[in-house]
Amino acid sequence: MAMRFSDLHCHNHMRAHFWMQEQRKRFERKGEFSPWTVIASNRKGYLKGKMGASYSQTDLVKAWNGNLRLTFNSLYPLEKPFVKGFKPKVGDDKWTRFLIAFATSHKLPFRDFIQTMYMRIPDDAVDYFQSTAYDYWDSLNREMRFVTKDSGKRIKRNEVFTPGLARRIFESEKKRRNNFPREMLATNACYHIPKTPKDLRASVEDDSEITMVLTIEGSHALGTDRASIAEVSRRVQYIKNEWPIPVFFITFAHHFDNKLCGHAHSIPDQGKALLDQSANLNAGFNDNGRRILREFLGLNKKLERDSKYGYRILIDVKHMSAKSRKEYYEEFVIPCMEKEDVIPVIGSHCGYSGRKTLEEHISLQDSERDEYTELCGDESHLSETERKQLIKNQPLGKFNAWNINLCDEDIRMIVKTKGLFGLSFDQRILGITDKDKDSKRNGIQLLWENIEGIVKSAYSNEDFTEEEKLQVWQCITIGTDLEGLIDPVSPYPTVLEFEVFAGNLIFEIEESRKNLELSYLSHLTSIDDVRKCVEDFCFNNAAAFVKKHYPSKESMEQ
Repeated sequence: MAMRFSDLHCHNHMRAHFWMQEQRKRFERKGEFSPWTVIASNRKGYLKGKMGASYSQTDLVKAWNGNLRLTFNSLYPLEKPFVKGFKPKVGDDKWTRFLIAFATSHKLPFRDFIQTMYMRIPDDAVDYFQSTAYDYWDSLNREMRFVTKDSGKRIKRNEVFTPGLARRIFESEKKRRNNFPREMLATNACYHIPKTPKDLRASVEDDSEITMVLTIEGSHALGTDRASIAEVSRRVQYIKNEWPIPVFFITFAHHFDNKLCGHAHSIPDQGKALLDQSANLNAGFNDNGRRILREFLGLNKKLERDSKYGYRILIDVKHMSAKSRKEYYEEFVIPCMEKEDVIPVIGSHCGYSGRKTLEEHISLQDSERDEYTELCGDESHLSETERKQLIKNQPLGKFNAWNINLCDEDIRMIVKTKGLFGLSFDQRILGITDKDKDSKRNGIQLLWENIEGIVKSAYSNEDFTEEEKLQVWQCITIGTDLEGLIDPVSPYPTVLEFEVFAGNLIFEIEESRKNLELSYLSHLTSIDDVRKCVEDFCFNNAAAFVKKHYPSKESMEQ
């Protein structure tokens, strides 16, 4: 039996939804308004492993043919700062920033050009995102309806839409299907969004369908930019009580201010000319944020489970600032664990930072810059000249040390709560620098270094029992962030390369375990053990986790 795969964080429907949402009637007339419809990709970008804008990385057809059989598909209303200009502050920005801000204002056509060419979002969708009519909450519900519309339906074959009049005239869809069937054609295919834990368990064991678990990326999706906190609270309950399917977890923070908690620095230096994420950057929770987080978890003010708040939607700490994560653990996870209510910690699409503590991340957060690794120290107190000299002489380490990534303290909480660390396939998050972007390291070595870093973190924890150290192997899985405009590890640009990745990982671990001094590999005594370990990472760990924690809308039982 071929190896099955799961992905703790991806966007299977994103490309189709972006292209079709503003022209629904047109696509419905042609029978194309479906998450199964493939938006024909630019194959050159795909073959070069470039950033996933011009090509699809994990649409449902690729997922089906790549044997992705458990997908945690994330709903994400696009954040407005991606398509709207910003107002630079006097004293904080150079005059060039004022000029860039003016030239890229959403009121001028250049901003639209950037979005349509770089993010590959159709112009009518960009216009909608820039308009006052665009509302996160409405968009979230519309996206949910799009994703759920074909759940449980078995299709004979999918449709293909080719963007651009010239491409539709000169490119043959039939020829593309015949030449690249794994990218373009799915037959007798089905995805299924389970409604109950029993439904979920049956679906996970059924290899003839993709089990799709719904998640949400960003609390902004509740409309926190406009709605009162009372209305945001009502929307949490609306999701729990009125949506036809449960939501498994929410990535509480994202790239910009959600008015609830601080987000981590995530935009590289060259992106700062277009995107300003400074509002609430690296901050912690406010009281409204604590309230909404508590209500997602189904807890009352005493941190007790309360049926009034409905089923538990788990919290994903990816994109939370280090300060927010520290507060989440100290104020919610640890007190609940002491009451024997274990809230599993999820980091759905992360890299390993190489840092030891969250406090270390907090103290160094102002020094984060491109190519900032765990060997870099605090630069914030230096003059510009001193800073440049220090950077010039600093050795670079393996891991991206921005506080968006998870440190030893995060890993401790994941293991203690038997949560999940989803490993991102974004090369920048994993620690690729300009120096080694085109090197051999930009492949299985990069992914294995991060996996090994996570495991070594647990094995070096003196507070862990031997059982807890071994437990870390069940707490790691794939969490690519494919279709999230990532720059993927070059040999694995889409879900179709998962099988190659698994084979490469088996070889890498098998070679490493020959070093008898590596205690964290001592339980792997044969190639069969290694193969089983990789199967766990690729599918079994996520499958066991979702079976254990998938919520029941009708009951408080987990």
